[in-house]
Amino acid sequence: MMKKYCLLFWIFYIPVHFSAQAKTIYFDSNWKETKKSTAIYYRPLPFPKSGNIELLRDYYMKGNVLQMQGYFADGDEKNRIGEVFWFDSDEEDRSGQSYLNKTKQKKLTYYFDDGKIWKTVEYGDSLKSGKTIEYKPDGSILGEAIYKNGYLESGTEGHSYSKNEYYKYNKKDKSEERVSLPEKEEKIREYKRLYYWKKSLKTAVEYSYQNDNLILEKNFDEDGNLIQQLDSTSYFYPEEEMKNGKYFYYRTQKSAISQPPPYMEYKSFTFSEVNMENVHFMILYRGTVHFLEKHPTDDLYREISYRFFQEKGTPFMRLKRDYSHNKVWEPLDAYKDLEATFIPVSEIEALSKERIFQRFSKRKWNNLYLKNKPVSEQLYFSSPDFMGKMIRYSSSEKTEINDKESALIYISLVPGKYMILRRNGGYFIPKKSGDLIEIPNFVQE
Repeated sequence: MMKKYCLLFWIFYIPVHFSAQAKTIYFDSNWKETKKSTAIYYRPLPFPKSGNIELLRDYYMKGNVLQMQGYFADGDEKNRIGEVFWFDSDEEDRSGQSYLNKTKQKKLTYYFDDGKIWKTVEYGDSLKSGKTIEYKPDGSILGEAIYKNGYLESGTEGHSYSKNEYYKYNKKDKSEERVSLPEKEEKIREYKRLYYWKKSLKTAVEYSYQNDNLILEKNFDEDGNLIQQLDSTSYFYPEEEMKNGKYFYYRTQKSAISQPPPYMEYKSFTFSEVNMENVHFMILYRGTVHFLEKHPTDDLYREISYRFFQEKGTPFMRLKRDYSHNKVWEPLDAYKDLEATFIPVSEIEALSKERIFQRFSKRKWNNLYLKNKPVSEQLYFSSPDFMGKMIRYSSSEKTEINDKESALIYISLVPGKYMILRRNGGYFIPKKSGDLIEIPNFVQE
């Protein structure tokens, strides 16, 4: 099968070989022609040609990898047709753009760096219509997809920059113009996108779409084992923020993944117990608390960021850890501030959730800005789950009580050590050398 693909390429290429002599043009970083010794890019000539269309391919000098490939018509390199792809010097996909194809050549073929067929794309009058087939380097089919009037309707394809946007070339002023697609048909369109591991050729990720909306994601390791499966229940709505799981940043090389991708990891907990994991320091800053974890081997730290969400009336605290790059790890000095107080977790007293609640539950706090005013506000622990607020009006002796003024969040810093975070601001920390309590704008009685 592989020999057949290579043969198709050379059938397309051979007629030009007989009519023109092969040569190479070299370019500098500004795409100005230069000599080979100072070149950054190069372009083999002549261009493979069929009828009035030619295939332009540029390469990086370093590594001899593709920088771009795409077709043009009528001898004008600006008159692009079909798909045009650009690549980084490390072979990764950089960008792409779709153009109308009004030529007689209604099936365009694109190639891997070594000349093997990468994909074939069929066109109707001018838009993608018909079958798009994408191959892996060994000649096996990654997927077959069906397009109609420029839209992907069904089947499976690999990485794509297509956003249902097409452009055409204006020959008069030699410019590109965006083209409006016809309205989509009112019907359900279901399709998939696949990326594969470059070394094993096994699936790395499978995205399932319905009418351009992602409805299912499956992530796999290099041996083909399922890592996770995400669907609509994996997200908080209407924010569409992930609850639990990993968001992978895949960087493709013609749909292949060569390196394990960086990722963000999310974990969500009910307020009854939030497991911070591996916290070494807390930073207290203007009534807020921040959490730092230490690098596994180096004397570096990163912040565990958190947000609050709610689902069907149940509040959640979601933690986010950044595994996307090394820059998130910084020395401790980078977090220091004149107003910041650092608390090592080693200084936190080991208490159960019940004991920590008992430790703080009998205390009350008053709004310091309402001192000597005709109204007063008092906060208190109304239950293990909530703080309450009592508002008194001296003029009418009226009292308002809200037993659920703010939820209490129990945070497990390390096994056996807890603190309480107040949802509306503030914290309660049982420190060995003296408790730390702060509620912004309130003072203890």
